Amino acid sequence: MGIESSLCTLEQLTHRDDAAWCFNVPIYQRLYVWADDQVRTLLTDIANAFDRQDTSFFLGGTLLVEKTTHEDRGEGVRRFDLIDGQQRFTTLWMLSTVPVWHEVMGDFSRVLLKDRRIPRLHFSIRDEVNGFLASMMPGTRVTPSEAVDTRSMRKAQQLMASFAQTYKRADGKPVDDEYLRGLAGYVYRNVSLVLTQVPEGMDLNKLFEVINNRGVQLQHHEILKARLLHDIPVQDRSRCAALWNACADMSGFVERNLSLEAQLEAHRLGDLYNKGQLLHAGAVHSLLGHNANTEQGDDSDRLSLEEIVNASAGNSGMGKTVNTSDSSEAPWARSIIGFPLFLLHVLRIWLKEQGQPDLPRVLDRQLLALFEAHLLVPAESVQRAERARGFIDLLWRIRVLWDEYVIKWVDQGNEEIHQVCHTSISATDNRRYINRSRDTNLHQGLSLLQSMLYHSQEITTHYWLTPFLYFIHKHANTVRGSSGEVERYFGFLCHLDNQLLGEVTDISLVVRSRGFMDAPWRIAAALQFETALVEDDGVRFAHYWFYKLDFVLWFEQQSKHELWDNFRFTAKNSVEHISPQTPQATDTNTVSKTWLDRFGNLALVSRSINSEYGNLPFNEKRQRFINKREYEKRPDSLKMDLIYSHDRWGEAAATAHQSAMLTTLRDHYLKVFDFN
Repeated sequence: MGIESSLCTLEQLTHRDDAAWCFNVPIYQRLYVWADDQVRTLLTDIANAFDRQDTSFFLGGTLLVEKTTHEDRGEGVRRFDLIDGQQRFTTLWMLSTVPVWHEVMGDFSRVLLKDRRIPRLHFSIRDEVNGFLASMMPGTRVTPSEAVDTRSMRKAQQLMASFAQTYKRADGKPVDDEYLRGLAGYVYRNVSLVLTQVPEGMDLNKLFEVINNRGVQLQHHEILKARLLHDIPVQDRSRCAALWNACADMSGFVERNLSLEAQLEAHRLGDLYNKGQLLHAGAVHSLLGHNANTEQGDDSDRLSLEEIVNASAGNSGMGKTVNTSDSSEAPWARSIIGFPLFLLHVLRIWLKEQGQPDLPRVLDRQLLALFEAHLLVPAESVQRAERARGFIDLLWRIRVLWDEYVIKWVDQGNEEIHQVCHTSISATDNRRYINRSRDTNLHQGLSLLQSMLYHSQEITTHYWLTPFLYFIHKHANTVRGSSGEVERYFGFLCHLDNQLLGEVTDISLVVRSRGFMDAPWRIAAALQFETALVEDDGVRFAHYWFYKLDFVLWFEQQSKHELWDNFRFTAKNSVEHISPQTPQATDTNTVSKTWLDRFGNLALVSRSINSEYGNLPFNEKRQRFINKREYEKRPDSLKMDLIYSHDRWGEAAATAHQSAMLTTLRDHYLKVFDFN
């Protein structure tokens, strides 16, 4: 009874010669817990691979223990417990139940027995979850569960169903049903898992001990760090390693990371910030060198490549073990992107400053390949050292600017919100310290606009970040954090959003975003909102337009409306018809079929809100919206807040609303945002 492993696609798994395979999640396994970002990232990564026509997409490994009984064999079924990899597997199974996707992947979702059809996936002793799985099967009449245990599944299902409205193809073509069928075929036939079967008699406690103690896999950015540090002379290596490690931890703030990494007293970095020198890597190098108190350059201090790769974040080669414990509070802010993606945005800026061609794409799965092709090219040792030091110094500068001007997920106690954290200096006993504020009213416009872009743009690329960071990098003043400086960056981002994302063009975002690094205030030849928003596209409207309109409404009219100051963006993935698609006979607040799918009769909401509203009459939807607004002390949608400020609805009201929204957008697009 050995361990067997095989590379298997979903199609191969579905059509087994021996028997139909069913999968069970044991009671000792967690429920499905993947968040929106994880689901969205997986779908986007697979779609990118499909667009590039990659022949395969490897998704990782899955550990199985067979639990087939004699009765199962009589029904032609083999049953397996999923003991590792169930989150990925469950995600793929749910994807196979989503409309359009199911047309291609439907056989993976179900198993046909002699007298019934069952889901291929099952959860042990979790009736609510299994009821929800049954409700996801197309054609079923089972009522979906609203239990807490199924919350993450429901959110994931909603996100999958709305993928066509959120994903943007590299060639600019629509994500229509034909494209989704092709993508579903790619998932079904080209996405591969390593299925590893272990004998049922194996000691699972021992197996889990091995799994849980196998350590964190060496990540690509750690290999990249080793490659760069290897090119840097020994006298500079430890300081560059400290800067890299501080930047690599995207939770919290970089000055705190560096204080822990290099055992620096916090007020020393506060002094640098107060002098406007924290941005300058040279000043930080000097501080680190002064703090080291050791001779540099001796051969005994040299690190091999293996030592650098194996070094932990707590030992960057500074000749001592760094104490990473911190008596202060744990980080209450986390980055909107991971370090590999951040590295690629910095690389694009480095290439721009070196006068070199841009990256062909931003793809963190190809981090090493992109760096090898564009930065780690063969050169003399002096040149290699210069570019490695230069890149790490630029990385530090961009990370300092990132913490000051880019939104983070900020913990507000009972929820996380997007916020640009205001930075200030406090003085105690003639020592200066950097303070970060959670005040939601500071930099509100900059926070809201970035939050709008975060929710409406592709999560694995965020191309808008590169020209925005480059603009800040080129215009950062020596005195940090002045209100005029923030206004200038906000103005540029308003301009960038209008012209980069509003342009009528077939040119890819990676190419166009580089264009705004070359000419930041360029004006698009033509804008698309005038034509895009007069179509009868219904649920096919790009979600960006709803997010964009809410930001524009806040920007232009927030002072005129109660509670609009409290507005913020949340994840939304469902287009809601104000006048329902199937109105009740008693509902008099309706529009004709001609107006049903027009922008004036639509809003963007979460899938749960869409399900709650359903085909309710206008008056009932309006009251529910108002009740929620008053309870939360903010409207969920500014577009809907304007719509439900009326007590009646019909074609005249929808026409007037659409006209007013187009006028508001037009005025915003005509504004000049160069506040300098």
